[in-house]
Amino acid sequence: MLNNLRAKILSFQFKSIRRFVIFFLSKIPKDLERAIIFGDSLNHLIMITPLRYLFKFSIPSNIKASLYDLEFESPLISASFKDDISSLLQWQLVGIGGVTYKTVLKSPSVGNLRPRIQEVRYKGDYAILNSLGLPTKGVKKFISSFVSKKMTNFNRPIGISIGGKNPEEYFEVFKEIEHHLNSLNYAHFFYEINISCPNTSDGKCLSDDLENLKELLLKFRNTSSRIIVVKVSPDSPDNDIIEICNILVQIPTTAINIGNSKYVRADKVGLSSKSFSMDGGGLSGKNLYGNTLRLVKLVSSKYDIPIIATGGVSSYDNVRELLDNGASLTGVATLLVTDPFQIPLINHRLSSD
Repeated sequence: MLNNLRAKILSFQFKSIRRFVIFFLSKIPKDLERAIIFGDSLNHLIMITPLRYLFKFSIPSNIKASLYDLEFESPLISASFKDDISSLLQWQLVGIGGVTYKTVLKSPSVGNLRPRIQEVRYKGDYAILNSLGLPTKGVKKFISSFVSKKMTNFNRPIGISIGGKNPEEYFEVFKEIEHHLNSLNYAHFFYEINISCPNTSDGKCLSDDLENLKELLLKFRNTSSRIIVVKVSPDSPDNDIIEICNILVQIPTTAINIGNSKYVRADKVGLSSKSFSMDGGGLSGKNLYGNTLRLVKLVSSKYDIPIIATGGVSSYDNVRELLDNGASLTGVATLLVTDPFQIPLINHRLSSD
């Protein structure tokens, strides 16, 4: 009860501070990224001081979930959209069952021009539209800095999302990371293959050529025995998702992540060219949930493959419904940046089921 009360108080405080920061830093000119940069810096300071224990919540012992041989203390995991240690540490402290690093590319990239991320209203609900364009440090810099005792001391699974401009680039990134992982004493890693990202200029990559996807996954499997999760877009037609599942059932120790942010034109959510540099971007928020649930039901009714359900997950009811309909894990993103203290509250309700 005390933990629940503490989470509720901290939730209110966090949301109030967040609104204050956004109001003063991202309204004129309109650019949410300035507030995000400030928030990340503030969080980094908190995470290197004793104040980080304000975020610390235990996870009930009876809500464990698994993905093949990996055990997650909670079925909630972070989606792949951040790579700074302070954020990933914060989320593990509040009770996330596992984390996923944002997509790693072969070469460093600054992404698209700013402004490229904004708060919007979509069908009456709060949402975030981003067209970051996958800014990345590149695989070599990622390898040199991504593992720390702060992360591995939790002994929870760590996912690494991989992207590329073509199949060859995906495989190069994969090989470099796999070589490094084999040198570590920590073994609780899995891969996520990001085959469709609405932040690129054409919106898609490997999802356009499923034969190439199959060949690439077979190369991955011949190189590594680690779990491979394929992350699909909610914009993918059902037939394509079915075809991807047909591929996955042929390859051992694979899973599907449904899904990613949804591509939406900027002008459809009230953004002008002055407040958004691209024609559109990836929408995240509550409005994705209905389609996420629909796709989980579709896949679970036809295939016996593990499902990670990502997209619009914002409450205990969402998590419970997805798990009851066949999801093994639920990925959260927007909730982690708007109110991470919902995680211990959801964990507590799951433990009472």
